[in-house]
Amino acid sequence: MGMSTVKKLRIDILKQEFEKLEKDYRAVAQKKQRESNPQEQNNLNLQLQDIANQMEEIERKLDVLEEPQDDKKTLLKLLNPFENEIITYVQKAYQACSPEDWLNPVPDTLTGIVEDLEKMPQGRSKYTRIERWVGYLVTEVTDSKLPPSVSHQLREWSQQNIEGYSELLKEVENKPKSKNSYLMVVIHASNQSSVSKWNKAGKYFVEAWFMPNDGVLEFEQLSQPESFPETATTDEIQQLLKAFLEEIATKYLCSQLTIELFLPLDLLNRDIDACRIDDGWGYLVPIGCEYPVLVRSWERLLPIYGRHRGLWQEKWHFLQQLPGAACNGFVSGDDQDLNRLFFQLSQQNVIGLKLLKAPPTIGKGSVFAVILKAAIPVALWLRQNLSLNCQEQVDGLLCCCIHELPEAVKNKRLDAFQYPPDTHIGHHLSLLWEDPYRVPPSIEYSM
Repeated sequence: MGMSTVKKLRIDILKQEFEKLEKDYRAVAQKKQRESNPQEQNNLNLQLQDIANQMEEIERKLDVLEEPQDDKKTLLKLLNPFENEIITYVQKAYQACSPEDWLNPVPDTLTGIVEDLEKMPQGRSKYTRIERWVGYLVTEVTDSKLPPSVSHQLREWSQQNIEGYSELLKEVENKPKSKNSYLMVVIHASNQSSVSKWNKAGKYFVEAWFMPNDGVLEFEQLSQPESFPETATTDEIQQLLKAFLEEIATKYLCSQLTIELFLPLDLLNRDIDACRIDDGWGYLVPIGCEYPVLVRSWERLLPIYGRHRGLWQEKWHFLQQLPGAACNGFVSGDDQDLNRLFFQLSQQNVIGLKLLKAPPTIGKGSVFAVILKAAIPVALWLRQNLSLNCQEQVDGLLCCCIHELPEAVKNKRLDAFQYPPDTHIGHHLSLLWEDPYRVPPSIEYSM
């Protein structure tokens, strides 16, 4: 890194102060030579000593500023005392400034991260990867909130060591805020009149898109393997999911992948998150333990739903600004009075529904139809009735910030993996999460 303008200015100011002190020293020394009064001579000696001390301090500061420094070492020296506290944030910043084709796993130490950053190609930016990494850290673009003491020291270091620091901040802030990626799979029955259950006799159309970065709404339609027919059974859908994930893995460096499945009303209560993908290693884990798996309504993609789109967007905007915990925007629908529920969900400050009991019916006319009609973007429910204190556990999930709910549900599913199905709600959780601005590109409301 080159010497910053701020550092040059500080050096110039210190040199000017040193020259002034030199003149003062000579003037006092000459006055002392002419002075015969012992008491006055003693006072002048004290002045000379004080000026000499000031000059030595300035020389020490100049030595530090002018000496060629290993910026990597000084940066690590600054951050190392806080490593455990900030490691998650520095990893997010590392991901934010990595090239798309950078295949190295994210290091789990500060030293490893800085060493990796030095190896990365600089790209088109005039700033090094380390400088951009620091920029992401201090601007909180990656939703990283450093402790104030660390943030203050890092900003001071940046101003002294990064040439064009203010321009770097602008460059970083104009980049996409995250690298969340999405696999979006649309499933609907090929003959809805004859299919009302998730069973092997049912045939479904399946289409999939991948969005590599939610900061840039660009989609790639994924190809269905040639060996699969136009429509698929439920067993084949699981195989298709595996094929889609494999296609993504070969083309992209996938960080923070979310799987969204658009399902018709009849299928919204299915345990899609329990699908187990065989990697060929003989150890199968539900995909809901590996990724946030969200369900969405296929009916919202139909042109007829366009008349509800405005309300859907309003609810989503309110969700974005929801103060405090997620529970502040949720109501319960367990009394099964659908008319009263529709009234509650229609209130402006309600964006979510929670169900501690399994929905008694599915499909048309069910609670899922009420969610659609009220344009509610979020719902959290249990697919199975359990003899547990589900109230406490579900309310505990909803204590988080609304934006953290998908990850919280994923973690709850992962926690459940070590327990029998009837002893943990994580085996039976479904999360509906409907962003009106993130829909597959080939399905337009102008249709």
